[in-house]
Amino acid sequence: MACIVFCIAGSIMFSPVAGLIPDELVVDYGQDSLQQHNTSTPIGVLVMQSGFVSDIGTEYSRAFSLAAKDVPGSHISQVIRDAGSNISVASMAWKNMSESYPDLPVIVTVASWTSNTVYPDASALGMVQVALGSALINRNNSPDHLIRFTPGVEQESPVLATYLEQFNRIVLLGGNNQYTNGYADTFEKLLPEKTRTISWYNPDDPKSTLNISEIREADPDAIVLLGFSEVPAVVRVIRDAGITAPLIGTRGVENNALAATKEAEGLIFTTPSLNRTNPFFDRYREYYHEDATFFGAEGYDAMTSLYSAVSTCGNSPDCICTWYQNQTIDGALGEVSFDNNGVASYPITFRAVRNGTFEDVTLPPSVLPDTVE
Repeated sequence: MACIVFCIAGSIMFSPVAGLIPDELVVDYGQDSLQQHNTSTPIGVLVMQSGFVSDIGTEYSRAFSLAAKDVPGSHISQVIRDAGSNISVASMAWKNMSESYPDLPVIVTVASWTSNTVYPDASALGMVQVALGSALINRNNSPDHLIRFTPGVEQESPVLATYLEQFNRIVLLGGNNQYTNGYADTFEKLLPEKTRTISWYNPDDPKSTLNISEIREADPDAIVLLGFSEVPAVVRVIRDAGITAPLIGTRGVENNALAATKEAEGLIFTTPSLNRTNPFFDRYREYYHEDATFFGAEGYDAMTSLYSAVSTCGNSPDCICTWYQNQTIDGALGEVSFDNNGVASYPITFRAVRNGTFEDVTLPPSVLPDTVE
Protein backbone atom coordinates (compact mmCIF):
# COMPACT_ATOMS: atom_id res chain seq x y z
CA MET A 1 0.00 0.00 0.00
CA ALA A 2 1.26 3.46 -0.81
CA CYS A 3 1.29 6.13 1.84
CA ILE A 4 1.69 9.88 1.90
CA VAL A 5 4.48 11.56 3.71
CA PHE A 6 4.84 15.26 3.08
CA CYS A 7 8.38 16.58 3.42
CA ILE A 8 10.74 18.82 1.51
CA ALA A 9 14.48 18.59 1.09
CA GLY A 10 16.70 21.62 1.01
CA SER A 11 15.72 24.92 -0.53
CA ILE A 12 13.10 25.28 -3.24
CA MET A 13 14.64 27.19 -6.10
CA PHE A 14 12.39 29.83 -7.65
CA SER A 15 12.36 33.58 -7.95
CA PRO A 16 11.45 35.09 -4.56
CA VAL A 17 10.31 38.27 -6.27
CA ALA A 18 8.12 36.89 -9.02
CA GLY A 19 7.28 33.72 -7.12
CA LEU A 20 7.66 31.67 -10.28
CA ILE A 21 7.81 27.90 -9.90
CA PRO A 22 8.81 25.45 -12.64
CA ASP A 23 6.52 22.62 -13.68
CA GLU A 24 8.61 20.25 -11.60
CA LEU A 25 10.12 21.58 -8.41
CA VAL A 26 13.90 21.93 -8.30
CA VAL A 27 15.44 21.27 -4.93
CA ASP A 28 18.89 22.35 -3.76
CA TYR A 29 20.50 19.46 -1.93
CA GLY A 30 23.81 21.13 -1.18
CA GLN A 31 27.28 19.55 -1.54
CA ASP A 32 26.08 15.95 -1.63
CA SER A 33 23.32 16.69 -4.12
CA LEU A 34 23.82 13.69 -6.41
CA GLN A 35 23.98 11.16 -3.61
CA GLN A 36 20.98 12.65 -1.80
CA HIS A 37 18.94 12.92 -5.00
CA ASN A 38 19.50 9.25 -5.70
CA THR A 39 18.24 8.29 -2.25
CA SER A 40 15.53 10.90 -1.73
CA THR A 41 11.81 10.18 -1.57
CA PRO A 42 9.72 12.13 -4.09
CA ILE A 43 6.56 13.74 -2.68
CA GLY A 44 3.83 14.95 -4.98
CA VAL A 45 2.37 18.44 -4.63
CA LEU A 46 -0.52 19.69 -6.75
CA VAL A 47 -0.86 23.45 -6.47
CA MET A 48 -2.34 26.25 -8.58
CA GLN A 49 0.31 27.74 -10.88
CA SER A 50 -2.12 28.99 -13.52
CA GLY A 51 -5.62 30.38 -13.71
CA PHE A 52 -7.43 32.91 -11.58
CA VAL A 53 -6.00 31.69 -8.25
CA SER A 54 -2.37 31.27 -9.31
CA ASP A 55 -1.36 34.02 -6.88
CA ILE A 56 -2.70 31.91 -4.01
CA GLY A 57 -0.71 28.96 -5.33
CA THR A 58 2.40 31.12 -5.31
CA GLU A 59 1.84 32.01 -1.66
CA TYR A 60 1.46 28.35 -0.69
CA SER A 61 4.63 27.43 -2.59
CA ARG A 62 6.59 30.23 -0.96
CA ALA A 63 5.45 29.02 2.46
CA PHE A 64 6.55 25.48 1.58
CA SER A 65 9.96 26.88 0.68
CA LEU A 66 10.33 28.68 4.00
CA ALA A 67 9.35 25.55 5.89
CA ALA A 68 11.94 23.57 3.92
CA LYS A 69 14.65 25.97 5.04
CA ASP A 70 13.76 25.13 8.64
CA VAL A 71 14.47 21.42 8.15
CA PRO A 72 17.78 21.21 6.25
CA GLY A 73 19.26 17.86 5.34
CA SER A 74 16.01 16.01 4.73
CA HIS A 75 16.29 13.27 2.09
CA ILE A 76 12.88 14.06 0.66
CA SER A 77 12.09 16.09 -2.46
CA GLN A 78 8.93 17.72 -3.74
CA VAL A 79 7.61 17.15 -7.23
CA ILE A 80 5.24 20.00 -8.07
CA ARG A 81 2.65 19.99 -10.83
CA ASP A 82 0.35 22.81 -11.87
CA ALA A 83 -3.19 21.81 -10.84
CA GLY A 84 -4.64 25.00 -12.30
CA SER A 85 -7.81 26.68 -11.17
CA ASN A 86 -10.43 24.18 -12.28
CA ILE A 87 -11.25 20.47 -12.25
CA SER A 88 -10.09 19.86 -15.82
CA VAL A 89 -6.53 21.05 -15.25
CA ALA A 90 -6.41 19.36 -11.83
CA SER A 91 -7.43 16.03 -13.38
CA MET A 92 -4.74 16.25 -16.04
CA ALA A 93 -2.13 17.19 -13.45
CA TRP A 94 -3.05 14.23 -11.25
CA LYS A 95 -2.98 11.86 -14.24
CA ASN A 96 0.45 13.14 -15.21
CA MET A 97 1.70 12.92 -11.64
CA SER A 98 0.41 9.40 -11.01
CA GLU A 99 1.76 8.09 -14.31
CA SER A 100 5.18 9.73 -13.96
CA TYR A 101 5.54 8.75 -10.30
CA PRO A 102 3.36 5.64 -9.79
CA ASP A 103 4.86 4.87 -6.39
CA LEU A 104 4.56 8.28 -4.79
CA PRO A 105 4.27 7.81 -1.04
CA VAL A 106 2.63 11.25 -0.52
CA ILE A 107 0.29 13.59 -2.36
CA VAL A 108 -0.48 17.11 -1.15
CA THR A 109 -3.45 18.81 -2.76
CA VAL A 110 -4.33 22.51 -2.68
CA ALA A 111 -7.91 23.71 -3.45
CA SER A 112 -11.20 21.85 -3.12
CA TRP A 113 -11.46 20.88 -6.80
CA THR A 114 -7.99 19.32 -6.73
CA SER A 115 -8.52 17.56 -3.40
CA ASN A 116 -11.80 16.04 -4.61
CA THR A 117 -10.19 14.95 -7.88
CA VAL A 118 -7.41 13.09 -6.08
CA TYR A 119 -9.31 11.77 -3.06
CA PRO A 120 -10.89 8.60 -4.59
CA ASP A 121 -7.54 7.36 -5.91
CA ALA A 122 -5.56 8.35 -2.83
CA SER A 123 -7.99 6.64 -0.47
CA ALA A 124 -8.10 3.50 -2.65
CA LEU A 125 -4.30 3.32 -2.67
CA GLY A 126 -4.01 3.89 1.08
CA MET A 127 -2.20 7.18 0.58
CA VAL A 128 -2.07 9.90 3.19
CA GLN A 129 -3.54 12.88 1.38
CA VAL A 130 -2.83 16.27 2.93
CA ALA A 131 -5.55 18.67 1.78
CA LEU A 132 -4.98 22.42 1.99
CA GLY A 133 -7.23 25.27 0.96
CA SER A 134 -10.06 22.76 0.72
CA ALA A 135 -13.18 23.83 2.58
CA LEU A 136 -15.32 21.29 0.75
CA ILE A 137 -14.24 17.64 0.36
CA ASN A 138 -16.54 14.76 -0.51
CA ARG A 139 -15.12 12.37 2.04
CA ASN A 140 -17.04 9.18 1.39
CA ASN A 141 -14.49 6.38 1.70
CA SER A 142 -13.64 4.58 4.91
CA PRO A 143 -10.98 4.02 5.92
CA ASP A 144 -8.82 6.70 4.34
CA HIS A 145 -5.69 8.62 5.29
CA LEU A 146 -6.95 12.15 4.67
CA ILE A 147 -5.55 15.01 6.75
CA ARG A 148 -7.62 18.20 6.39
CA PHE A 149 -5.89 21.41 7.40
CA THR A 150 -8.75 23.66 6.28
CA PRO A 151 -11.88 23.71 8.45
CA GLY A 152 -14.82 22.87 6.26
CA VAL A 153 -17.82 24.90 5.23
CA GLU A 154 -19.73 23.32 8.12
CA GLN A 155 -17.30 24.89 10.65
CA GLU A 156 -16.91 28.38 9.25
CA SER A 157 -20.37 29.09 7.84
CA PRO A 158 -22.15 29.28 11.24
CA VAL A 159 -19.79 32.08 12.29
CA LEU A 160 -20.55 34.08 9.17
CA ALA A 161 -24.26 33.25 9.35
CA THR A 162 -24.41 34.66 12.87
CA TYR A 163 -22.95 37.93 11.61
CA LEU A 164 -25.36 37.96 8.65
CA GLU A 165 -28.42 37.68 10.90
CA GLN A 166 -28.49 41.49 11.11
CA PHE A 167 -29.34 41.71 7.38
CA ASN A 168 -32.58 40.86 5.57
CA ARG A 169 -31.85 40.81 1.82
CA ILE A 170 -28.64 38.90 1.16
CA VAL A 171 -27.18 38.27 -2.30
CA LEU A 172 -24.48 35.62 -2.76
CA LEU A 173 -21.88 36.11 -5.51
CA GLY A 174 -19.33 33.61 -6.75
CA GLY A 175 -17.90 31.46 -9.50
CA ASN A 176 -19.60 28.18 -10.29
CA ASN A 177 -17.16 25.83 -8.52
CA GLN A 178 -17.26 23.34 -5.65
CA TYR A 179 -16.15 25.86 -3.03
CA THR A 180 -18.78 28.45 -3.94
CA ASN A 181 -21.53 25.89 -4.39
CA GLY A 182 -20.83 24.41 -0.98
CA TYR A 183 -21.11 27.76 0.78
CA ALA A 184 -24.15 28.79 -1.24
CA ASP A 185 -26.01 25.59 -0.35
CA THR A 186 -25.14 26.04 3.31
CA PHE A 187 -26.29 29.66 3.50
CA GLU A 188 -29.58 28.81 1.81
CA LYS A 189 -30.16 26.33 4.64
CA LEU A 190 -28.93 28.57 7.47
CA LEU A 191 -30.58 31.78 6.23
CA PRO A 192 -33.41 30.66 3.92
CA GLU A 193 -35.62 33.69 4.43
CA LYS A 194 -32.78 36.19 4.08
CA THR A 195 -31.02 34.81 0.99
CA ARG A 196 -32.53 36.62 -2.01
CA THR A 197 -30.48 35.15 -4.86
CA ILE A 198 -27.23 33.50 -5.87
CA SER A 199 -25.56 35.17 -8.83
CA TRP A 200 -22.79 33.31 -10.65
CA TYR A 201 -19.98 34.77 -12.74
CA ASN A 202 -16.87 33.53 -14.57
CA PRO A 203 -13.91 34.05 -12.21
CA ASP A 204 -11.61 34.48 -15.21
CA ASP A 205 -13.76 37.35 -16.53
CA PRO A 206 -15.96 38.83 -13.78
CA LYS A 207 -16.21 42.22 -15.49
CA SER A 208 -18.12 40.78 -18.44
CA THR A 209 -20.04 38.03 -16.67
CA LEU A 210 -21.19 39.61 -13.40
CA ASN A 211 -24.98 40.10 -13.66
CA ILE A 212 -25.44 43.60 -12.29
CA SER A 213 -29.14 43.70 -13.26
CA GLU A 214 -29.83 40.58 -11.20
CA ILE A 215 -28.07 42.09 -8.20
CA ARG A 216 -29.98 45.37 -8.49
CA GLU A 217 -33.33 43.56 -8.74
CA ALA A 218 -32.62 41.75 -5.48
CA ASP A 219 -32.12 45.12 -3.72
CA PRO A 220 -29.55 43.66 -1.30
CA ASP A 221 -28.72 45.11 2.08
CA ALA A 222 -25.65 42.81 2.14
CA ILE A 223 -23.57 41.10 -0.55
CA VAL A 224 -21.61 37.98 0.35
CA LEU A 225 -18.53 37.34 -1.81
CA LEU A 226 -17.72 33.64 -2.22
CA GLY A 227 -14.62 34.14 -4.31
CA PHE A 228 -10.85 34.26 -4.36
CA SER A 229 -8.30 36.28 -6.32
CA GLU A 230 -10.95 37.70 -8.66
CA VAL A 231 -12.77 39.49 -5.83
CA PRO A 232 -10.99 42.87 -6.28
CA ALA A 233 -12.33 42.99 -9.85
CA VAL A 234 -15.80 41.95 -8.64
CA VAL A 235 -15.80 44.70 -6.03
CA ARG A 236 -14.84 47.33 -8.59
CA VAL A 237 -17.67 46.29 -10.91
CA ILE A 238 -20.20 46.42 -8.05
CA ARG A 239 -19.14 49.84 -6.83
CA ASP A 240 -18.80 51.28 -10.34
CA ALA A 241 -22.43 50.23 -10.91
CA GLY A 242 -23.47 52.36 -7.94
CA ILE A 243 -24.38 49.46 -5.65
CA THR A 244 -23.49 50.48 -2.11
CA ALA A 245 -24.59 47.48 -0.01
CA PRO A 246 -22.06 46.25 2.59
CA LEU A 247 -19.64 43.63 1.30
CA ILE A 248 -18.89 40.51 3.35
CA GLY A 249 -16.56 37.70 2.35
CA THR A 250 -15.38 34.26 3.33
CA ARG A 251 -11.69 33.64 4.03
CA GLY A 252 -10.96 33.03 0.34
CA VAL A 253 -11.17 36.73 -0.49
CA GLU A 254 -8.08 37.64 1.53
CA ASN A 255 -5.21 38.73 -0.68
CA ASN A 256 -2.95 41.76 -0.84
CA ALA A 257 -4.58 43.03 -4.03
CA LEU A 258 -7.89 43.31 -2.17
CA ALA A 259 -6.34 45.46 0.55
CA ALA A 260 -5.03 47.80 -2.16
CA THR A 261 -8.44 48.10 -3.85
CA LYS A 262 -9.97 51.41 -2.77
CA GLU A 263 -13.49 50.24 -3.67
CA ALA A 264 -13.10 47.44 -1.08
CA GLU A 265 -12.89 49.87 1.83
CA GLY A 266 -14.94 48.50 4.73
CA LEU A 267 -15.27 44.97 3.33
CA ILE A 268 -15.35 42.49 6.20
CA PHE A 269 -14.43 38.81 5.95
CA THR A 270 -13.84 35.71 8.05
CA THR A 271 -10.30 34.56 8.69
CA PRO A 272 -8.38 32.32 11.09
CA SER A 273 -7.24 34.06 14.25
CA LEU A 274 -3.61 33.98 13.15
CA ASN A 275 -0.63 34.06 15.50
CA ARG A 276 1.14 37.00 13.90
CA THR A 277 3.96 36.82 16.43
CA ASN A 278 5.08 33.60 14.74
CA PRO A 279 8.45 34.20 12.99
CA PHE A 280 6.96 32.92 9.75
CA PHE A 281 5.26 36.26 9.03
CA ASP A 282 8.42 38.37 9.40
CA ARG A 283 10.42 35.90 7.35
CA TYR A 284 7.82 35.84 4.59
CA ARG A 285 7.90 39.63 4.35
CA GLU A 286 11.71 39.62 4.38
CA TYR A 287 11.92 37.16 1.49
CA TYR A 288 8.96 38.25 -0.63
CA HIS A 289 8.39 41.90 0.33
CA GLU A 290 4.68 41.52 1.08
CA ASP A 291 2.56 40.17 3.91
CA ALA A 292 1.50 36.53 4.09
CA THR A 293 -2.19 35.75 4.47
CA PHE A 294 -3.77 32.68 6.05
CA PHE A 295 -2.96 30.72 2.85
CA GLY A 296 0.75 30.99 3.54
CA ALA A 297 0.26 30.36 7.26
CA GLU A 298 -1.67 27.17 6.49
CA GLY A 299 0.97 25.98 4.04
CA TYR A 300 3.76 26.62 6.51
CA ASP A 301 2.02 24.87 9.41
CA ALA A 302 1.10 21.91 7.23
CA MET A 303 4.66 21.49 6.07
CA THR A 304 6.35 21.86 9.44
CA SER A 305 3.89 19.56 11.19
CA LEU A 306 4.36 16.92 8.51
CA TYR A 307 8.11 17.02 9.07
CA SER A 308 7.40 16.17 12.70
CA ALA A 309 4.98 13.40 11.78
CA VAL A 310 7.40 11.83 9.32
CA SER A 311 10.29 12.14 11.76
CA THR A 312 8.25 9.99 14.13
CA CYS A 313 6.55 7.65 11.65
CA GLY A 314 8.70 7.31 8.58
CA ASN A 315 6.60 6.12 5.63
CA SER A 316 3.79 4.52 7.62
CA PRO A 317 0.40 6.00 6.61
CA ASP A 318 -1.32 4.53 9.65
CA CYS A 319 1.25 6.08 11.96
CA ILE A 320 1.09 9.49 10.28
CA CYS A 321 -2.68 9.59 10.57
CA THR A 322 -2.51 8.50 14.20
CA TRP A 323 0.07 11.21 14.85
CA TYR A 324 -2.45 13.85 13.75
CA GLN A 325 -5.42 12.41 15.60
CA ASN A 326 -6.31 14.57 18.62
CA GLN A 327 -3.09 16.51 18.07
CA THR A 328 -2.74 20.22 18.87
CA ILE A 329 -0.22 22.37 17.02
CA ASP A 330 0.83 25.89 17.95
CA GLY A 331 1.81 27.52 14.67
CA ALA A 332 1.32 30.49 12.37
CA LEU A 333 -2.41 29.72 12.18
CA GLY A 334 -2.60 29.90 15.95
CA GLU A 335 -3.67 26.88 17.96
CA VAL A 336 -4.71 24.15 15.52
CA SER A 337 -6.53 21.13 16.94
CA PHE A 338 -7.17 17.93 15.00
CA ASP A 339 -10.04 15.63 15.80
CA ASN A 340 -10.05 11.84 15.69
CA ASN A 341 -10.55 11.93 11.92
CA GLY A 342 -7.60 14.19 11.16
CA VAL A 343 -9.73 17.30 10.56
CA ALA A 344 -8.29 20.58 11.81
CA SER A 345 -10.15 23.35 13.60
CA TYR A 346 -9.02 26.69 14.94
CA PRO A 347 -10.63 29.95 16.07
CA ILE A 348 -12.28 32.01 13.33
CA THR A 349 -12.51 35.77 13.57
CA PHE A 350 -13.09 38.74 11.25
CA ARG A 351 -10.84 41.24 9.49
CA ALA A 352 -11.71 44.28 7.40
CA VAL A 353 -10.17 46.39 4.65
CA ARG A 354 -9.17 49.73 6.16
CA ASN A 355 -7.05 52.39 4.47
CA GLY A 356 -5.22 50.03 2.17
CA THR A 357 -4.53 47.31 4.70
CA PHE A 358 -6.26 44.59 6.70
CA GLU A 359 -7.29 45.27 10.29
CA ASP A 360 -8.61 42.90 12.93
CA VAL A 361 -12.26 43.50 13.79
CA THR A 362 -13.68 43.12 17.27
CA LEU A 363 -17.38 42.38 17.10
CA PRO A 364 -19.80 42.72 20.02
CA PRO A 365 -21.06 39.48 21.63
CA SER A 366 -24.56 40.18 20.34
CA VAL A 367 -23.28 39.94 16.77
CA LEU A 368 -20.74 37.15 17.20
CA PRO A 369 -21.30 35.16 20.40
CA ASP A 370 -18.61 32.59 19.75
CA THR A 371 -15.87 31.80 17.30
CA VAL A 372 -15.60 28.30 15.91
CA GLU A 373 -13.00 26.10 17.52
